[in-house]
Amino acid sequence: MSDITCIATIILAAITQASLQLGLGGLILLYHNSMGKHRRKTTRHLAKNYILGSCAITFLMVCTFCFLIGNFFGGSLSAEWLVVSIGIFAASGSVMWLLYYRKGKKTTELWLPKAFTNFIRKKARNTNDNVEAFSLGLLSSFAEIPFSLAIYFVVANCILNMSGWLQIITAVSYAIFTALPLLVLKFRVKTGKSAIEAQKWRVRNKAFSKVFSGSSFMLLAIFVLAFWVM
Repeated sequence: MSDITCIATIILAAITQASLQLGLGGLILLYHNSMGKHRRKTTRHLAKNYILGSCAITFLMVCTFCFLIGNFFGGSLSAEWLVVSIGIFAASGSVMWLLYYRKGKKTTELWLPKAFTNFIRKKARNTNDNVEAFSLGLLSSFAEIPFSLAIYFVVANCILNMSGWLQIITAVSYAIFTALPLLVLKFRVKTGKSAIEAQKWRVRNKAFSKVFSGSSFMLLAIFVLAFWVM
């Protein structure tokens, strides 16, 4: 497969993964709970380390799946495994459209186990140093694995099909690109916006977020089917 096709697949996969909302919600909670008890500079450092944690786990997961495919799948996913990934993308898209958010017009709470969401809130509320913020970023991004698992498989498969010098650059770029919503939020807060305003925007645009994310999964499924399977 050509490098151009691989890069196009990776960009679409990055957009799809970036549309997931748990990491962004965790950062908003961190901002909201930190602003009242820390200096602004301390809050900025906590947010930066949260984003670094999110990028780190994404990069680590991509490298892990590259290792798994390289050593247990013969260096490239077969058509059968790609079809399985396509099915997961289609199912994920349907979940995004129908079930991703809990019911309620004024909430962006996701359909996750209550114990887990309470744990995320508690961690965000009690994060006071950079190591805790980094680990919260790790946890929030890793918790999206039910939706991102198949994405990692496809991205790793694309990276392994690319020229050698492009592989590490692509893996790093992918990790940064998926954190783009977090970077945008950090920039907005830095320029005077508040976490509360960001959350209000998420509530107002919840329907758009569902449609965009679900459609991204479906488009990724169609793209992989058209360019990797058929």
